[in-house]
Amino acid sequence: MSNDNLLQKTAQRLGVYQESVINKTREFLRVLSNKGSIKCLNENAKTILCFDLASILLGTPFDKETAIKLSGLKKSLYNNNHNTLEKVLDLNKQLSISELCVQMSCTVVKDIAEDIFDKYKNFDNKIKDLNHPQYAAAAVFTACKLKHVGVNKSQFATVSRLKPAQWKELTEEFKKFAETIGMTGGKKRQKANENKNEEEMFVEVVSAADYKPEVVASNPIRGMAVYLCLSYCLIVLRGDFKPAQLASGTS
Repeated sequence: MSNDNLLQKTAQRLGVYQESVINKTREFLRVLSNKGSIKCLNENAKTILCFDLASILLGTPFDKETAIKLSGLKKSLYNNNHNTLEKVLDLNKQLSISELCVQMSCTVVKDIAEDIFDKYKNFDNKIKDLNHPQYAAAAVFTACKLKHVGVNKSQFATVSRLKPAQWKELTEEFKKFAETIGMTGGKKRQKANENKNEEEMFVEVVSAADYKPEVVASNPIRGMAVYLCLSYCLIVLRGDFKPAQLASGTS
């Protein structure tokens, strides 16, 4: 099978139909053939890896799990060769948040991920290599968790180029950092805030009504207004009373 036939057939197997990606893959294969490197890889695996790299470069979705299966390589070996080809082709530049969001099909979290990443860079002065993809991966992963966007954890771990234990530690660190800067997607925190707002509103209503025994005793009309005001507050905010109960005077 000729190289171009292999290229077209591999594109179909991977579900890649963008001409830009196919052309970029062809370009990568040509560069690799001129450099005469990666001789341990067969043409099929090399072509699939080049499709992977071309998709990342052009910011198009790519099914990495299918690619690994079709390559005939173990996951760890696939990732090692992926990193090697990236260096040979001089593609090991900083992975942007935008590119990663497109790659992971989660563009909806791009803005919040960039915000987390930018603030984390200013927070952690120990960061030495911002070009390493672990930080972008952790920022996007954290943003997805905050927005309850379903993600493939293994794909993010692969992109980060960290060992599983290291990746877990980094995501925990980013999760805690997001909480320290006021970012949270937890429903418990949201409910607590709602309850707090209700309590504050209740206090405001009581204060505004000037609910004092002597006031009610000296001014029955105002006392009735206070009673209605407080009852309405409870209905709206707590749901403790129903209109029928108010009408009958029961609680």
